[in-house]
Amino acid sequence: MKVINRFDESGRLVYSSEIIRDIVDCALVEVEGVVKYPDDSKQAKDSIKVEYVEDEVFIDVYVKLAYNVEVSDVASSIQSTVKNTIENMTEFKVKDVNVHVIDVEFEEN
Repeated sequence: MKVINRFDESGRLVYSSEIIRDIVDCALVEVEGVVKYPDDSKQAKDSIKVEYVEDEVFIDVYVKLAYNVEVSDVASSIQSTVKNTIENMTEFKVKDVNVHVIDVEFEEN
C-alpha cells in the first residue's frame, strides 16, 4: 500500500493509494454501460491503475462494456465522471483518465 502525503498550512493529510482506487471504482458504477467485474476477481483488482506525479493523478481504467452502448459516449462519460469524482472528494487534480475497453458483455439468449 502506497501512502500519499499532502502538506499545507493547516497540517498533513495522508491518503492511502487504495482509497483513490475505491473512489474510481465507485465512480465507474455510476456510468451506464459499464459492466462491473465480480469484487473478488482478478479483473476487478487489475482494472484500475493509479499513478501520482507531484500533485497530479493519472488513471487508467480497464473496463467491460455492455454490447449495446456507444463506446465513445461511455468512454467520455467514464473520463468525466472519474475526474469529477476524484477532484470533488480529494485535493488531487486529475491530469488524465485513460479508458481501455478490454471486453464486451453480450446478453444471454
